[in-house]
Amino acid sequence: MKTDTLNPVLDIAIVGAGVSGLYSGWRWLTSPQGKGGRVEAFELSHRVGGRLMSAQPPGMPEGRVELGGMRFTTGQTRVADLVSYLQLTTEPFVVAQDQNMAYLRGRLLRTKDLSDPAKVPYDIPKSDYEGFKKGFTALAAERYLQEVLHKKHVDLKTVDWDKVAQTGRYEGHRVIDLTMRYIYNRSVSHEAFQFAEDTSGYDSIFFTWNAADGFPWNLGDYGASIEYKRLKDGYEMLPKTLHQRFESVGGKVHFEHRLVRFDTVKLDDGSEGVELHIEHAGHHKVVRARKLILAMPRRSLELIEQTGSVLGREQHEVHKLIESVAPIPLFKLALCYRTRWWEALGITQGQSVTDLPIRQCYYWPVGDDTKAGAILIYNDGLDLAYWAGLRDDPDRFPNEDGTDSNNPVEEWKENPAPKLMVEEAHRQLLEMHGLEDTPERRPYAAAYRDWGDDPFGGGANFWPQYVDSQDVGKRIVQPRKGKPVFICGEAYSHAQGWVEGALATAEDMLQNHLGLLPPPYSATFKQ
Repeated sequence: MKTDTLNPVLDIAIVGAGVSGLYSGWRWLTSPQGKGGRVEAFELSHRVGGRLMSAQPPGMPEGRVELGGMRFTTGQTRVADLVSYLQLTTEPFVVAQDQNMAYLRGRLLRTKDLSDPAKVPYDIPKSDYEGFKKGFTALAAERYLQEVLHKKHVDLKTVDWDKVAQTGRYEGHRVIDLTMRYIYNRSVSHEAFQFAEDTSGYDSIFFTWNAADGFPWNLGDYGASIEYKRLKDGYEMLPKTLHQRFESVGGKVHFEHRLVRFDTVKLDDGSEGVELHIEHAGHHKVVRARKLILAMPRRSLELIEQTGSVLGREQHEVHKLIESVAPIPLFKLALCYRTRWWEALGITQGQSVTDLPIRQCYYWPVGDDTKAGAILIYNDGLDLAYWAGLRDDPDRFPNEDGTDSNNPVEEWKENPAPKLMVEEAHRQLLEMHGLEDTPERRPYAAAYRDWGDDPFGGGANFWPQYVDSQDVGKRIVQPRKGKPVFICGEAYSHAQGWVEGALATAEDMLQNHLGLLPPPYSATFKQ
């Protein structure tokens, strides 16, 4: 294999062209310290955006179905401020709608019925009934904190969750040493827990977390008062716009470049830098930089050769930091229909839930110029085992071949869905809506993306039992003190699974390790 050496030395080499990588490069090049410098990003795929992927289904020219991240909350001010600054158009992302479906334990309900204990097919004791008003996760959190804080009444809006994580004890045990599920089940009845889990649409959010991180994350991201927004032209517009801004100030992204290994080296001026070994189109490249930013999740970090002064096998503390999060399997499956048959049931938008393996689905906005419609199925955690037996079906649902790119039409083509999976998902959709299968209700197109595949390893990463996330989150930004190697991204943040987390860790690195001031357009980013 031919070896090329890139000269001169870069100021910063970035690996990963997702939001945190592109944002970091753009921020550096627009700062007084980095203006006019040499910053280049190396991306394994031929597209930017990582786990943000907005695809255009056939027959829906205005539609942008999110095969990756799809929304942000009104409380995620870093994302909101950045989106506003970049002048990206937003609109409400609708979730709860009274008329939508809740198909649970074989009973066809509507979302509005979930607040009526007489209608739900769960034997929830009256002592837990207040959970129907405030939410069962909030009820469990209040009872858990009453034990931890030794208070009769707890206001969840004023809780110092960081202090709880550091000093909290539940029945004599550190709260980071206990799982969220354990404390949840000791705070409310099993039926209340099962109802909360079934109606959440998710499998991982109650089962993976430690209690210290799980309760605030769930209350902050899925609480009753949370509102959501989306980018009208697709969430992928955020990294695509950052890519444009990055290159407009002198940055460059190299596509289809795989980082094989790296190590710290002495540069010609006597300072310590980093030497990267990268493969591209049969060539071996050697790149030197003063600083290296690894904008990557856990699995991507593990796919780099574990050698050198940072990732070497003997660096036990670094590996302990990297392994401190649990990747969460997650897939999205979008089905397209010639007519929006769900509208005859009074459903137009938002989410429906079920305890069938599809778990949750969204009636996706596709624009006003078509009678067609799309339903997005979002599945994580335990039920992925059900679908695993269908994902390798060699017969793919009718689709055209695509070329790897950031073109939304091509991104739909690049992600064909297994035919058996589509047929089974369609069957479950009809069951949860109480409808028979008819020719006019058959899907005509489908797309599927499993984020558990390499190099991502999961759709998100959560803090599990025994992990002090406050400590890890601070130390992993520069995993070996004094070495010019940094890590940022959603995985090791306190807004895991969200773009907000990617931006927060990037700013931590930029301000507290690289010396940048907060961005002038937002006070939110001050660390």
